[in-house]
Amino acid sequence: MDPEAFARKIAEWSRGTMIERHGTRFLTAGQGRAVAQLRFTPELSQLTGVFHAGAVVALADEAATAAALSETCPDGELAADRFPLTVQLSANLLRAVARGTLTAEAEVVHRGRTMIVVDVRVFDDERRLVAMLVATQLVPRRG
Repeated sequence: MDPEAFARKIAEWSRGTMIERHGTRFLTAGQGRAVAQLRFTPELSQLTGVFHAGAVVALADEAATAAALSETCPDGELAADRFPLTVQLSANLLRAVARGTLTAEAEVVHRGRTMIVVDVRVFDDERRLVAMLVATQLVPRRG
């Protein structure tokens, strides 16, 4: 499936979830890669007015899951028994951002029999690195 079409599918699946509520937009997802964006709003800030760490990590996790989904559900059909489940996250927050849009770029770097490992980089509007995250996801039962 075309990466833009797959991203639209993920957005469709996300209706009514936290993903939709806080505003994540999926731009592309395919061949073990995904790009997602999150626009700054006051609701996503912490007390000093910058993006809350939880919002940054949530965006990165959503991009990681989209990248993994493009491998486990490449036909664009969502199936619970093929949905990758995050079991571990490691995040480094490198820069505070108080405006604009964050872009998360995710890439599957390892696909084993039972685990998928995804590397995610989050950038600000000026393409400065904001965060780096590694997500380990349980590989669903293979069909």
